Amino acid sequence: MNRLFSLRLLSFLLVAGLLAACSGATDEIPTVAPEVIITPTRFSSPAPPPVALTTTPTPQEGQGGVASVVTEDAWERIQQRGVMIVGTSADYPPFEYYNQRFKIDGFDIALIHEVARQLGVNVEVMDIAFQGLDDALSLGQIDVAIAAISITPEREAIFDFSQVYFVSEDAFVAQSPERIPPITQVRDLATLRVGVQKGSVFQDWLEDELVRTGLMPETNLFIYGDVKEAVPDLESGRVDILVLDKPAAELLVQEKGLILVASGLHRELYGIAMAKGQQPLRKQINQALSDMLRNHVVDELAREYMSLGDDDLLPVPTPTPLPPQPLPSPTPPQGCYDGLIYVEDLTYDDQNMTNPPILAPGEAFRKGWRVQNSGTCIWDNRYILDFVYGNVPGARMGGKPVLVQGPVLPGQTYDIYVDLTAPVKPGMYQSFWQMHDADGQPFGQRIYAGIRVPAQPVPTPRPTATPSAAVNFWTDKVSLLQGECTVNHWRTQNVQAVYYYRDGQAWQDHGVTGDGDVQECPDQSMTYYLRVVQRDGAVEQRAIFVDVTPAVNAPWINYFVADPPGQIGVGQCMTLRWDVLGNVARVKISSNDRVLWEQAPFRGSLQDCPGNEGTYQYLLEAEGPGGVSRATHLTVVSAQAVVTPTPPDAALPIIYAFVVEPTNIAAGMCVTIGWQIGGNATNVQIVRNGQMILDGVQLVGMQQDCLTDPGTYRYELRASNAHNQQATATVVIQVD
Repeated sequence: MNRLFSLRLLSFLLVAGLLAACSGATDEIPTVAPEVIITPTRFSSPAPPPVALTTTPTPQEGQGGVASVVTEDAWERIQQRGVMIVGTSADYPPFEYYNQRFKIDGFDIALIHEVARQLGVNVEVMDIAFQGLDDALSLGQIDVAIAAISITPEREAIFDFSQVYFVSEDAFVAQSPERIPPITQVRDLATLRVGVQKGSVFQDWLEDELVRTGLMPETNLFIYGDVKEAVPDLESGRVDILVLDKPAAELLVQEKGLILVASGLHRELYGIAMAKGQQPLRKQINQALSDMLRNHVVDELAREYMSLGDDDLLPVPTPTPLPPQPLPSPTPPQGCYDGLIYVEDLTYDDQNMTNPPILAPGEAFRKGWRVQNSGTCIWDNRYILDFVYGNVPGARMGGKPVLVQGPVLPGQTYDIYVDLTAPVKPGMYQSFWQMHDADGQPFGQRIYAGIRVPAQPVPTPRPTATPSAAVNFWTDKVSLLQGECTVNHWRTQNVQAVYYYRDGQAWQDHGVTGDGDVQECPDQSMTYYLRVVQRDGAVEQRAIFVDVTPAVNAPWINYFVADPPGQIGVGQCMTLRWDVLGNVARVKISSNDRVLWEQAPFRGSLQDCPGNEGTYQYLLEAEGPGGVSRATHLTVVSAQAVVTPTPPDAALPIIYAFVVEPTNIAAGMCVTIGWQIGGNATNVQIVRNGQMILDGVQLVGMQQDCLTDPGTYRYELRASNAHNQQATATVVIQVD
């Protein structure tokens, strides 16, 4: 995709979970096959100092000193040091990302290592905010930058680029062109169901241009492990159009009789960036790239990291030889440059994620780092360290933004701390933090906190009141491995109403019959509830806690939701929406043992119209090399249910996460409320015991709530769209 030096943090939020979800629920670092050895993001020894820059004698506080562009010969510096410092932004697979061993990997990283090998030097890779790569180059903090950076005239005015090392282009394939509007711009895809390959540049392009701008519902962008798996769905009408590389599209046209309806809206020429005027370094890198292209080394890396064949590779343009150019004269002062270099961990050293500290579920801790102001700006209290992403949901660990207690002068080191809380769910957690300047722009090397939360022993079942003869609620298994299932049963007599639901669901949406048996396949430890309303209006509630031991490297089901969420009327249809992350080989959707979609996309949507009265259990199964993950959804079809017409253009809100932790506290303590909303939500509210406490909040956020009185507190999240359609979730906590 055409990435600018602008905000791209939301892009990494889905991607990091995608890459590390497999390892996020493990108790040990997984063993993987041998790979290209990548130098850790953090230096094992103190980081090399930035190149000295000219600054004014008395820089102004909050603005900083004035710096000139680096004019030192970078190639000479690399030779003397024997190391080429490479800046990247490790949130953009398959080009650069953190692999399951928490090392930076990807097509670009493997390519720059091969370039360095040909130049006879080693490589140090620094993970830097994409928006901060320009300042890092100008400061001499890094020698080159490689991060799927498209060569554009605007960037060539600021940096020098190597010759092009990779070219990408799109194509659009349909079954019947009559159903497809003319495609002359990306917005023409907004009303279609579009299939793309997982991790491709086209997935990121369409998410940036359509999904995150609100033009397309997220689940109208269907994600497949291999775009070839989408062809049967295109032919059957489940998908309207596929977006893929043009050579692969042309092959589908020949073999399947599909129609190429458009191409060429999205072409990228990728190059390695370096400071302006670094001709000796540019010459060396271009020679190495030319040899690699001529010897098909780049093609082999593309096959390895992107699964591209010979027909998928676009030709790289022949570089135009440049006449010898002298190093530029110092430029007039243009203001200061921001920079940050990680120095060391002060507390809870994770040893580059090789041996992260072990913390108990819910344990509070304070993470500290020592960093250096490697730029020429002065940090003051307008500079903020903030969380940017984590390897799995929950990796933020309750951390809040931290203000710099400045001034911190250029060259000085600074110790900064963040208060965190270990998640309750077992797994490996890596929380990435980024410094932001007075204008909110991220810069400098990212720093992170890494911990491990071990699996807990199977809890002793909580004592419950002796059940009445009219209500019985039990399960077949209270301890499961992830991917296993149990069956929950209930039997009631002479009651007014029965509701069956689980953590995070609103009981009002889940009315059931008086007797039932439901298969449940939770991917994490879960509490299930049976709420029974007696004839006299009295309410009894039963609870079953099922403990789940995470499976190593199993796929992670980000969400599996339905609209409407609970009961529907006879003749009414419902829409299932899902998103599966991690190392996924196959996704299957079924209902009451009836297969609805044998080879479903990793992310997508499906409409189903059950027809007859009864209870319908929808099951999502996600298989991968690490095991199977399952998620279920229960829908009751009733003649008494009120059918609410769904506006055809309504994109529904989706609740990805709603947590209130801890769920049991003492009076006077506080809980942390966290939420993440997707879909087409326009308003988000949080209600406590029927009283509105937050209204109109952001789609992603975190808030503390302090409770002084003992009792039971019910928190409800309400997310609605412009058509007043609503998604809800509920968490109940106890204050002693």
